[in-house]
Amino acid sequence: MPKRRGEIAVKLPIDWNEFERKALERLKEIQPQLLPEKAHYIVAIEPESGGYVVAENFAEAAEEFHRRFPGKLYFMVRVDGKPVMRLRFK
Repeated sequence: MPKRRGEIAVKLPIDWNEFERKALERLKEIQPQLLPEKAHYIVAIEPESGGYVVAENFAEAAEEFHRRFPGKLYFMVRVDGKPVMRLRFK
């Protein structure tokens, strides 16, 4: 049966701690190339391959990531290591 559009081809269950650890290790490797000029940019990292996409905003990073790494999950963070977005509750 063909994959439906938007379907993610991943093996479950995912070890989320390992996923995050690999992504943060890769971030530390690429930060020297990108800082300080692109500190406010967004980086989407594919932890298994170490591939990544850098863009000025979330939407551009997600679009480019899905184009280059179809069906893969990404870890998205700002190049400076801060969160992409903050959730606030009243």
